[in-house]
Amino acid sequence: MAPTNATAPEAGMTLAIIGCGTMGTAILAGLLTKMRSPGAEARITRFIACVNSEGSVERLKTRFRESLDRVTVLRQDNIKGMEEADIVLLACKPYMIDSVLSAEKVSAALTGKLMISVVVGTPTRRIHAAIQGIDLGPPKCFVVRTMPNLAAEFGESMTVIETTNIPDKYLEITNWIFLQLGKTVSVTPDVYDVGGVLAGAAGVYLSVAFDGVLDGAVSQGIKRPEARKMMTQALRSLARLLENGDTPDALREKFSSPRGTTIEGLMSLEEDRVRYAYTKAIVKATKRSQSM
Repeated sequence: MAPTNATAPEAGMTLAIIGCGTMGTAILAGLLTKMRSPGAEARITRFIACVNSEGSVERLKTRFRESLDRVTVLRQDNIKGMEEADIVLLACKPYMIDSVLSAEKVSAALTGKLMISVVVGTPTRRIHAAIQGIDLGPPKCFVVRTMPNLAAEFGESMTVIETTNIPDKYLEITNWIFLQLGKTVSVTPDVYDVGGVLAGAAGVYLSVAFDGVLDGAVSQGIKRPEARKMMTQALRSLARLLENGDTPDALREKFSSPRGTTIEGLMSLEEDRVRYAYTKAIVKATKRSQSM
């Protein structure tokens, strides 16, 4: 059931980030960069970053010192941030959901607004329950779950957006926000958790393989900085090939010559069950997300 007093997002909006830690900072940095680009659409013109510690205040003010005309940093004042915002981005840790959203005046501050959650796991029903408390009435706000990654800072994120029963205008502005930070894909609730793992964590899993390749290169005589440069470009090359329609198995076939180096390396990876290790990592991470 949807809130009854919703208002449509308009140009010149304010976005409040509740829990502006690592992910929140990456999103804020990416949006500010996009907003400064020529011809940028001014749908969001002000940002409020809400944090708990004085150290976080200083970190953000130092990081965004050139944008303090657009960025307000609040310490231990989530309510003010929510009240002044048109859109609220929830970016706290999962264990903080209840303490953040069950606080006095939160329900009133969020009434009729759009809340975008980037909190790992944490289904919308739990978010609504924390906001509503014992109130059995209709939801106070619209909530949509998303999962970007830290490359949002550089406009290269992949963000998964959960399709949900809220007005199209709210899904549209959510999609627009994350398109400023990279690419987006919408998924149904039943596959949101695995989608979130792919968008938010799979790249980190690949960093383990990246390090293994670097170690092997160093052991064979290449200096690590040079190997890192080669591998970084190799990953860009792989991404471009995949974007152009090649499949992983087709690429392995193309690159593998009889008795060649590529097939020799691939056989070694299969012998050590690397493929299964990555399969297992995705499955276990998805189950962990579902249990949160």
